[in-house]
Parts: sequence; structure tokens; C-alpha cells
Amino acid sequence: MTHTAIQKEIPLFLEDELNNAELSEFLDHVENCPECKEELTIQFLVLVGMQKLEDGTTFNLNAELSELLKDAKKRLKIRTTLVKTSIVLRILVVIALFTATALAVTLGY
Repeated sequence: MTHTAIQKEIPLFLEDELNNAELSEFLDHVENCPECKEELTIQFLVLVGMQKLEDGTTFNLNAELSELLKDAKKRLKIRTTLVKTSIVLRILVVIALFTATALAVTLGY
């Protein structure tokens, strides 16, 4: 993905509106691209920093941004696990339906 595309996704990332594929690509890119990481830092500062200043609270930009990225990785892992679990459950339901149908046919129902 290009720098421009990643930088356009920063507001979506900050609002937790990226899907799993987008989030994975975004996190991988930002971890390896100082330019995009700097833009993320700037937008995070503007969004969160201004809000904290208005509230009168103090914050540590680097620590909070690092925590946000860490939490995003955790959320991505959980989302991915849920998607995989959903697929496995769907397969099990199909197998159960097939087995029930085969059993019903075998028994003459």
C-alpha cells in the first residue's frame, strides 16, 4: 500500500473503523515506515492532544500512541481468531446437517 493510502487511513485507524485486512496492512506499514509513523503521531497529537488539553488532563504522547498501537494489534488478533472460529463453526454445522440428512435417509425418515 502506498504512503498516501496509509495516511488517508489514519483517521479511520484512530476511530477504530478499519476492517481486519486494512488494520493488518496499516499496522505492518506504520511499524516499518518512519514517514507514516510520524504522520500518525501528528494526527494522534491533534486528535487526542487537543481533547486532553480541553479536558485539562496531561498525557504522554509516545506512551499513549504506543498503547493504542499495542491495543490495535490485540484487537486484530482477537478479530482474526473470531473469524476463524466462525468459519470452523459453519463447517461443523454443515457437517452436522449432512450427517443428520444421511442418517435420516439411511433410517428411512
